[in-house]
Amino acid sequence: MAEHFSVACPGCGEEKKHMTDHAGQIGVHCSCGVSFSVDIEARDVNEWWER
Repeated sequence: MAEHFSVACPGCGEEKKHMTDHAGQIGVHCSCGVSFSVDIEARDVNEWWER
């Protein structure tokens, strides 16, 4: 069963919830205009950029 976790957006700090640990890396797009990738293994933001 996949475990869920959350990370904070590096742009606005909004908590992004319900990420699962089934993949190596995922991309997230926040409404504040920031996109970021999450390293699932580290459960942390890998890199981020403004759209």
